[in-house]
Amino acid sequence: MYELLRPPQVELDLLRIQRLAETDPANYVYLFLKVDREITGLQSGEANGYHALGYEPGKGDLRDSVTCYIQSDPHRRPDYRLVFREMPPECAGGPPRRELIAVRPRRGPGNIYEHVLARLHRHPDDLQPGLGVFGMRRSGRGGNELARQAELAAKRAIALAFAGQVPLSTSRPIGSAGVGLRAGLGRGGHRPQTTRSPRPGSRVV
Repeated sequence: MYELLRPPQVELDLLRIQRLAETDPANYVYLFLKVDREITGLQSGEANGYHALGYEPGKGDLRDSVTCYIQSDPHRRPDYRLVFREMPPECAGGPPRRELIAVRPRRGPGNIYEHVLARLHRHPDDLQPGLGVFGMRRSGRGGNELARQAELAAKRAIALAFAGQVPLSTSRPIGSAGVGLRAGLGRGGHRPQTTRSPRPGSRVV
């Protein structure tokens, strides 16, 4: 089990997805459910992300971060990403932590990686001091599933032992009232109706 943290911007990301699902369930309930399931899996440890991120000039230094692939439409390739960071327990004997950084579309204006860099206060061209402990991985998908999972496990071990891996000053624990997207929204979150299934060829943002 992990303690999940999130900055205020992630609450806005999740609220946006919730409202899309409420106002246009045929197109967005599937996205809502997939995000909810991914966050729940990150908290339980059943989900560990799709691949590690790296560094590329112009795209930023995210060597301490992991991305999850999320579909908004079951008939299309994953078009959303959830980016998080692993970090040690807050105190000895506590659970390891995962800090959600952003849940946004992969492409388009203001795509997720632009948001991640801005929220972490990182310039797209700069190497971050201290992240050398994660090696010099270039950005990219990281090979087949076995290679990706091995890299994720290695990065997790480094992050959980790295005292310099600390959350943003604005990040707070996700409430203990539940997990998943509703917990990430705090007390105001509630699940949209899910009786309608997304139709083939649904609109994607």
